[in-house]
Amino acid sequence: MSALTAITDARLLGAANSLATARSQRRPGPLVSKTFVLASLGEAYQVQTAAMHQALAQGSHLSGAKAGLTSAALRAALKVEEPLYGWLFADTACLSGEAVAWERLLQPKVEIELALVLSHDLPATEIDQQQLLSSIAGVVPALEINGSAFADGQLTLLDAVADNLSSGLYVLGDQRVPVAQLPKAPLLASLNKNGQQLLLDTPIELESCLATGLWLANKMASLGQPLRAGAVLLTGALAPAFEISRGDQLSFQVVGLGAVMCSFS
Repeated sequence: MSALTAITDARLLGAANSLATARSQRRPGPLVSKTFVLASLGEAYQVQTAAMHQALAQGSHLSGAKAGLTSAALRAALKVEEPLYGWLFADTACLSGEAVAWERLLQPKVEIELALVLSHDLPATEIDQQQLLSSIAGVVPALEINGSAFADGQLTLLDAVADNLSSGLYVLGDQRVPVAQLPKAPLLASLNKNGQQLLLDTPIELESCLATGLWLANKMASLGQPLRAGAVLLTGALAPAFEISRGDQLSFQVVGLGAVMCSFS
């Protein structure tokens, strides 16, 4: 189903409305997979699409796409054939160094990622890696501030997909480095919270992130939403999500890419 196709099923629209209410009120709600009896990954994506249409109708604008479940081992365990995808919205982007208002968040956790920023529009047809590389303005470190809309801790795959992969806010580094300037060897990443080192010299395989970016770009094209110049591609978590609290300060640094920082006020 194209992402441009309007969702008309009342049950699936009800699930999207439930998620919208939880997020607008900053109050976690019930699992939509149970309440609205989602039968498949396809139905979960339809709920996600309905929620995306609602956001656009209310004035939001797409700013890119995100990938989830990028680990082949995890996909095999969950019997999922390909990574998951979600949408990014311009009003969820934050500047590096920004003090993010705690009131904007819902059960937040933070993931570290690499983001690709496009310099050119991508076609509505499948592309290869060279075409993607020629369309990347640069690579930046990113912090994704996820948030779950569900009160029940037993989050299922279908609920995560319906909830746009628990998407909340994202923060990008402000130094875009062209892919050609990055070394072939693994990039070394570190994460600091409140002066405490949570990760130190963790290796990142750039090729893996680029492969995910290519998959994501082609997935968006197949859904009738080819990515445009300026679009951001979040290429998946590089480590388990970290708990955060009000007042925390984070700094994620990647050798050769610079740092991205934020705090929570």
